Amino acid sequence: MYTFVLILLLLAIEKGETKAKLDYSERLALAKSHYNLVTFQYMCGTPQPRVKRIEKPGFTLMPSHTVLHRCGDSTGCCDTVAKRCVAKTKEKVKLYFRMIPINSLQRRKNQMKVEKLIFTNHTECHCVDKRHIPR
Repeated sequence: MYTFVLILLLLAIEKGETKAKLDYSERLALAKSHYNLVTFQYMCGTPQPRVKRIEKPGFTLMPSHTVLHRCGDSTGCCDTVAKRCVAKTKEKVKLYFRMIPINSLQRRKNQMKVEKLIFTNHTECHCVDKRHIPR
């Protein structure tokens, strides 16, 4: 009787290990799939659009925000944590805003104007060793 119980116990342990290995194999496959998704679809290289609030003292700007393309930790991955995604190439962009004075006297005199503001757009990203990035 003792041998029979021991055999049943060993079979139960073996099945438990197999189940654990299957669970591990499934989890490993999911981890690899996630790695491939992030690594191949979201690698550092293409700048991503980011909304930026624009402010000018004494004025309300219309629009109050604009969209600029950026490289950075939230826009693309590098193959190691020792590197960061930074702009490789940039270009200046000229954007026009309506500027409405906050001062009510100026507003009554119809002092609204249109002003050109210049921003920098990132056009290409690449991974750079963190030690070579100026702070």
